[in-house]
Amino acid sequence: MSDPKAALAQALARLRERLPDVSDEALARRASAVVLPSGRRVAVNARRLGEWVGGQSVPRDFDVVLAVAMATGGVPKLTELRDLWRAAHRDRRATPKSGRVVVGRPPSDAAALRDRPDLADAIDTALREPDLRQVLLTGPGGVGKSQLATAAFHRAGADVLVWVGARTRQSVLTGYARAWRALAKAADADEETQADLFLAWLRSTTTSWLVVLDDVHDPTELSGLWPAGDGRTLITTQRRDASLLRPDARVVTVGMFTAAEATGYLSARLSVDPRHDPADLAALADALGRFPLALSQAAAFLIDSGTDVPTYLDLLADRRRRVADLFPPTSPADDHHDTVAGTVRLAVERAGALAADARDVLGLISVLAPDGIPESLLAGHLPALRALHRLNLVTHHGRVEAHALVQRAARDLLPDLAPPAVKAADAIAREWSTADPDTAAALYRNAEVLRTVAGEHLWTGGMHPVLRRLGQYLAEVGRPAAAREVAAELLALATDPRDVIALRTQVAKAIGDLGDPRTALTHFTEIRATAERTLGPADEDTLWARFHQATYRLETGLIEQALAELTSLIDSCDLPAAHPLRVVAEDDRVLCLGLSGDLTAARAAAEDLVGTLSRELGPRHKQTLRALLGLGRWIGETGDAPTAVATFQQAVDGLEAVAGRGHHDTFIARHNLAYWRAEAGDLPRAITEFATATADAERALGETHPTTLTYRSNLVFWQGMAGDPEALHDLTALRHEVERTFGPHHPRALRTRQQRAHLLHRAGHTDEAVEELRAVLAEMSAVQGANHPRTREAADLLAGWETT
Repeated sequence: MSDPKAALAQALARLRERLPDVSDEALARRASAVVLPSGRRVAVNARRLGEWVGGQSVPRDFDVVLAVAMATGGVPKLTELRDLWRAAHRDRRATPKSGRVVVGRPPSDAAALRDRPDLADAIDTALREPDLRQVLLTGPGGVGKSQLATAAFHRAGADVLVWVGARTRQSVLTGYARAWRALAKAADADEETQADLFLAWLRSTTTSWLVVLDDVHDPTELSGLWPAGDGRTLITTQRRDASLLRPDARVVTVGMFTAAEATGYLSARLSVDPRHDPADLAALADALGRFPLALSQAAAFLIDSGTDVPTYLDLLADRRRRVADLFPPTSPADDHHDTVAGTVRLAVERAGALAADARDVLGLISVLAPDGIPESLLAGHLPALRALHRLNLVTHHGRVEAHALVQRAARDLLPDLAPPAVKAADAIAREWSTADPDTAAALYRNAEVLRTVAGEHLWTGGMHPVLRRLGQYLAEVGRPAAAREVAAELLALATDPRDVIALRTQVAKAIGDLGDPRTALTHFTEIRATAERTLGPADEDTLWARFHQATYRLETGLIEQALAELTSLIDSCDLPAAHPLRVVAEDDRVLCLGLSGDLTAARAAAEDLVGTLSRELGPRHKQTLRALLGLGRWIGETGDAPTAVATFQQAVDGLEAVAGRGHHDTFIARHNLAYWRAEAGDLPRAITEFATATADAERALGETHPTTLTYRSNLVFWQGMAGDPEALHDLTALRHEVERTFGPHHPRALRTRQQRAHLLHRAGHTDEAVEELRAVLAEMSAVQGANHPRTREAADLLAGWETT
């Protein structure tokens, strides 16, 4: 061929065509990683690779050509390729123009650039759509929007490619003017005129073009400067304003790295420093929330400072350190103009221009849960919330989400953390009183985060009421160990006598719920005495201590004493009939009546309680529906199993409608419905109900949650009673899970052993069943007392076996 440079370009193009689905960036990285026969490596730049393949320039070093050849599969005629390169390199004629015009300087590739194929495909697909004119890459600052745009810019096949920094109106005018001078070869007008000429050319030309507007700060500043015509515009911005969301625009949301991308980035970036243990990198990626800019800055800091990953993780965990200290500008990110702290600060300033209270609202958000803040906690701040959303500082779609590092940087901007902390606590406490189960779970999560990041500000003048809610919520959803842990942590900080009483109550109740009612009773005897002395006998917290003391008398088998105490409590307390304390005291008094043997009185008292609550609260109120559970039991205990089934069905239907199928009360109602179906002789439907209750509990709480394990055990037991030959084996396996979760002497573990003995006896293993039940009965007597209903039930069962 008469043109050596064109001949080399054709040869390189044929090599490039071997990997049509691999980007120039990826191919350049492959080539840079190739070890040549000489033992050396060479750096291959993606942009220069495009110029070589396009015939716009010639590599200065043949080793670069060889690296590209080896990265694409090698060449059979190396000498021929070397001769082509030599001829092209020696050719002194000017390189023929390709007809393409490329203006502007995209950012350099990151030091450990990650392929993000899903996002790249989304961008390329949108750029090819015939009806689209704009592709909008939007996301928080520092997530890699410009890197993705750079890769798309290099992949583009348009004849005119223009990269424009778009932070200000002037920077856009300058970029357009530069493009016009490259196209028209003229500079006889001011920049604004040249920009107008360029925009007019875009509108009228049939030449294919792509304009990238990188980092648009304020869409309103670009009024009259948006490219129009048959080409395409690629925009990167933190904004998601209505003016950008056009019918002819495709939005590609750019978020955080995936776990694999984040760990892969750190692994590649820190490969230059062999001190770092690869096993620590996933923990670092998670600690940084997989935030690309933070990962880049952290990696640079580790390299520059000589800090190892475990030490840096300790620094991150220290809330006293500012984000600016964790990501210092002295260790800059890959070609990024700002730090994590600086990016957040600038975005907050721009949000403040849209809503005056945006900074204050972000301060409130900064002390709450990053993964879901109920919108109701931010009531009255919608304009500010939308401003923060438009700047990608938060995401607002029914609930509010924010990246944890953005929150931390926002906290650093606050002069005093106490006001937003108290305001957030007040909002959570206000919403919790009427929350449905899903909202209550979200409020608990937000309260826990608040306690972690700003808990010291919630003790002025005593413990904030929202902190008392934490242990109560955990106990309500069946997590007594977690409730005890939280209450104990708070108790260590409490000094006000009322706070101490309330938290000691939560600790003692959790001890009882975990299967040690005797110790719980001892605690409540002490708590009651202290409360009566410091708060007074009529104080509500004192009355709650009396109630729990009576409850654990019942749990230890002291039924008559518990009945007397509950009756005295109800008669002496000056509380409304529907007050929660009075309702639970009445409910437990009914239980004591029934367990003491007066089934008729228990049923009558339960009917009175349901009637009172129906009048005071309504028949569909959750308290009324819960009271139906006690009524259903005593209806059944008096020998009317069909009416018990109907009563429990009413409770299930009502609780499912009011509280939801996944609520703890609904589990209990459905589980008890299953029991009375079994007692009524309808085993097939009973087992179906047991299975439903178990599945609902497992879905909401997890497979090994105590409530779920209880339901699983009962399901398997009744399957065995219905004749399932595998039930005995399944219950034996479950026994080990139950004992691991509850402990071997917990009443639930003992109950499971009793059920297993029952199935052994039913299967004909009489001696083994009797021996097992004797051992269980001895432990029940020691743990619960000989008069406890479960102990008496086991004793009656054993007596029946021994007399047959």
